[in-house]
Amino acid sequence: MAKNIGTGYRLLSWTKRRSFVIVLLLLASALILASAFESAANENEPWIICFNAKIPAWAFETYTVMDINEELNCILVKTTEQEETVFTASLEDVKYVETNKLVHALSPYSPDDPYFYAQWNLNCIHVDTAWDFDKGSKNVTLAILDSGIDYEHVDLVGNYAGGFDFVNNDSDPMDDYSQWHGTKAAGVAAATIDNGIGIAGIAQVNILALKVLNETGYGTTWNVAKAITYAANQSSDVICMSIGTNESTVLEDACIYAWHKDSILVAAAGNDNLSVIRHPAVYPSVIAVGAIDEDEKRESHSNFGPELELVAPGTWISTTSGNNGYTSFYAGTSAATAHVAGVAALLKSKYPEYTNEELRVRLRNTAKDLGKKGRDVYYGYGLVDAYAALDIKFDTGPGTYPCISGTHNGTIIPFQDINIHKMFTYSCEGTGGHSEYVKIFNSTWNVTAIWDGYNGDWHNITFNKEFTLKSNLTYNYTIKTGSYPQIHHAKKLKIDNGIITCEEFIDVNGRTYNNWIPAIKFFYREY
Repeated sequence: MAKNIGTGYRLLSWTKRRSFVIVLLLLASALILASAFESAANENEPWIICFNAKIPAWAFETYTVMDINEELNCILVKTTEQEETVFTASLEDVKYVETNKLVHALSPYSPDDPYFYAQWNLNCIHVDTAWDFDKGSKNVTLAILDSGIDYEHVDLVGNYAGGFDFVNNDSDPMDDYSQWHGTKAAGVAAATIDNGIGIAGIAQVNILALKVLNETGYGTTWNVAKAITYAANQSSDVICMSIGTNESTVLEDACIYAWHKDSILVAAAGNDNLSVIRHPAVYPSVIAVGAIDEDEKRESHSNFGPELELVAPGTWISTTSGNNGYTSFYAGTSAATAHVAGVAALLKSKYPEYTNEELRVRLRNTAKDLGKKGRDVYYGYGLVDAYAALDIKFDTGPGTYPCISGTHNGTIIPFQDINIHKMFTYSCEGTGGHSEYVKIFNSTWNVTAIWDGYNGDWHNITFNKEFTLKSNLTYNYTIKTGSYPQIHHAKKLKIDNGIITCEEFIDVNGRTYNNWIPAIKFFYREY
């Protein structure tokens, strides 16, 4: 039987239970709801009553109201003995009734490998290379819904922006859970970098600490729902939830509310090695996150299912712990969730004008595909990739047209390191302008890409391996084009990320030019 959090609540009286059964019967079939009611009542939990519109006055006259969530039109009701109640208003006002279920920290799996200090996880999802272009913005807020955080920690205090304790109903969200669950999540997502101490967090953004788990790692769906709506009302850009529970309508309503407020919601899939995604991760409004190990394989305890959206590192993660401490014993989907939340905050920092839907799609489309090609139940869309999400590229932009096909030879000098996986060819309007062959090379190596015919995409071509153009080095290129691609009429073209030149262009008729630069874009992963 689940245990209570906070003060002990007495069982519902028969007269009180009868009133609730009446409400439930109006909402669904008698047999199913009566059974659900009996099971919930035996859990000895307070009740949540939610209404179709504004909370009616009769609710306050009828019940001992412990708390209110006006955004969701819900009340939390104390289950004390009292005289028989007669409703004085239509029960059609009631949308649903449910118990205030327990929510718990998804305890990470502690592997028996040797203690590991290095932050391999940041390199795995290319955070270190993404930092060359954006480290985060204090205009972005990341809400950590967890056991609170040790906001006095030397590696968190610089990014701490206040919070609230929904367990004790005060403004002190100090982490008092012995596992320091929230403090660990905050460290992964947003510990201070470049301060000469400790670890590096993914995004340098404001941390809003919302304590929903008590000193034993448990909380309630009511408090989590309140924290979600609170975070949304505080304009939190990202809401990180390394927590899990069973089905709860009030929790799903809160997530929908936050999504409509333009928050990105990220939650842990669970650590049971089951084909079940935990709530709230399973909701359509939430990004469900699974965990991978150092070999980019599914962490053996990570839950899976069709709702899984992304995966991230979840074994031997170095992060902050309580009392200015650090640990590498952080693992599981809780740790993975903090990674995705941090990358989402980093992405929002670079693209503040993007909506939550646009950012979510970008995270999906730039993820590194793992497992079976395309989305699958074990890896979702793939491994979150900070660098690819920030979309650093070498892009000449569109050129002029019409032009003729041929073979381009020239040089590229990047101004910064640029990871590359594909090339896009700008085409003339109404044509299939594309590149049939690409070779990037210097005196010691080369990479190539060959167009294999139209497969739903004329204009993108994939290299035989991923590679990096190093800053201020000179690379040669040979590009054979077909079907009227765009070009730049110039001998040398300077763009934001480097310089590209034309050494020689030979068109399909054999004529030679020295001022035809292909209109192309080199980039890492397709967005």
